[in-house]
Amino acid sequence: MVVVWTLPMATFYETPPWDNVEELFWGGSLEWGYYKHPPLPSWLMGLLVSLAGRQAWLTYAAGVGCGVGALYILWRWSLRMVSPARAALAVLLGSLVTYHVQRATIFNHNTVQLLPIAGYWWMLWRVLRTPETGRRDWLWLGVFAALSMLTKYSALVQFAVGAAFIAREGAWRDARVRRDLLRAGAVMLLLMAPHLAWLLQHGDQTIGYARHSVHPSGLSKHVHSRPLRVLLVQLARMSPMLLFVAWAWFTRARTPPERSAVSNGFDRRFLAWATLGPVCLVLAASVLLQTRLVASWLGTFFLPAAVWAVAVVPGLEAERWKRSRWAPTLAVAAFLHVAGSFGQAWIDGVWSARHGYITRANLPSRQIAEAVDTLWRERIGDRPLRLLIGDTWFAGAVALQMDPAVRLLIDGDPRTSPWLTPGTLAREGGMVLILDTPEFRSEGPLLEPLLASASCTGSLHLPWAGTDDARSVRLRWGIVRPEDEHGLQDCVPAPPPSSS
Repeated sequence: MVVVWTLPMATFYETPPWDNVEELFWGGSLEWGYYKHPPLPSWLMGLLVSLAGRQAWLTYAAGVGCGVGALYILWRWSLRMVSPARAALAVLLGSLVTYHVQRATIFNHNTVQLLPIAGYWWMLWRVLRTPETGRRDWLWLGVFAALSMLTKYSALVQFAVGAAFIAREGAWRDARVRRDLLRAGAVMLLLMAPHLAWLLQHGDQTIGYARHSVHPSGLSKHVHSRPLRVLLVQLARMSPMLLFVAWAWFTRARTPPERSAVSNGFDRRFLAWATLGPVCLVLAASVLLQTRLVASWLGTFFLPAAVWAVAVVPGLEAERWKRSRWAPTLAVAAFLHVAGSFGQAWIDGVWSARHGYITRANLPSRQIAEAVDTLWRERIGDRPLRLLIGDTWFAGAVALQMDPAVRLLIDGDPRTSPWLTPGTLAREGGMVLILDTPEFRSEGPLLEPLLASASCTGSLHLPWAGTDDARSVRLRWGIVRPEDEHGLQDCVPAPPPSSS
């Protein structure tokens, strides 16, 4: 699965998505937190970059790897509730939810969180269902909960649903359950302690970013339609799985099953809460608090859905399926993955450029990097370019095509680039890049003042998916000289060598 979804992206994408570029640079500095999110995904990417270098394909493989790891946990969990055949079908159905594999090629905090959230639900089920076994499930519950929070704070939504289920079931009355949950909470806080200490010092950045992300909308009359649109997007992104379930239901055997898939009522209730609870909670909160809601924020909410489906939906009695039913099911699933991966990569990366549509995937970052390097050498000479200043995606995409020693000053703000020591720009100089192509215009508020203070400036026009303003690279650049070189030479192209 990792190869099927990584290979076409690495082949046909000229430039990675925004989040992938961001993590490649964040991972260059192991911090206890970053200005937008907790540190775990960046640590993971930093480890991979240290082993294989700063390469785009690592982000695709790592993202899909997190999704596949979550499906493996789903498999292990399913085996405790349903037959091995149904557990296998649950994994197959789970792989068809676009968040778990297709969109996992976007390596971001939602994608990485798939893995620890799957572990959280599995361990919470074990702690609540069999508290008398004495296993140290509470330890793993605390570990998975901490990893979930160190990935993205949205894990609190799933923790809240778990707490509500415990209250609804009355499980908190069991002293063993209370003991295990307190132990898990202690483990979580212990593992999170360094990040919490960092948060006390830098909370203005992370909390400010979170507040900006969910700020109340002024269009209150449309607040009810936004959650509805988000819900419709979720149904669309689950549609491959839902179509499989519908097909199985319509073509099911009319004889009643020999036994219920999940005879334990607790299991059915737990799966229902884990599947529906997070979605209902965030939709209700969005309506009541009039906060902004983005469809991709719900990407980790549907891991238990496939297990719930094989447990309760008629027609998914996989242990009764014959080979004549399994064979086309597996063939269609395999076709969807292969066709989906190559089709998505080809359309975004190649077809769209040929037909005049600009996308992040078909940005000609290599040609831009060559042009930027030429501009620098013409004006600065042999001193190598070591610092680009610009927005994360565009300037970062250009830097990925240059020498690995080239670093990135995100939006010209040292607070967002902890891998740079204070005063790096003044000591070493660098090149400011501002993309003016309308759809992907650079918006960092500090970039314009930096460009205005540059020693020399200019513009660059390169074809993207066309040559008009809306479909070409419209780039403004400026060279910021090191303080010790101001006024030493004019910032003009060097004359060509004489032919005598």
